[in-house]
Amino acid sequence: RSRYGVEEEMRRKCPICRARIPPSKEMVTSLHSYRAQKQKLEDHNETSSERYHRVCYLLENAEAEVGADWDGVTVLEDKNDKQTVEMPDYIARAVG
Repeated sequence: RSRYGVEEEMRRKCPICRARIPPSKEMVTSLHSYRAQKQKLEDHNETSSERYHRVCYLLENAEAEVGADWDGVTVLEDKNDKQTVEMPDYIARAVG
């Protein structure tokens, strides 16, 4: 909680123009992933499992983080297309 009384909602808005900041690519990816997992569990009729409830909880949190007024299209773009850290080949081979 901020000592200045700034609500959580204000952190998702631009400090200059007060326009809503769109979700990042990672947030959208996780949202779609949770929705797909939930649908898959529902298709297999596993709605009473612990995994289903965990996915529902994660999906609810992701939807709250993205926001109800998101248009479904606008995404915060990262201008840096280069990969910041490259994993050495020998590590990838050892893990994989």
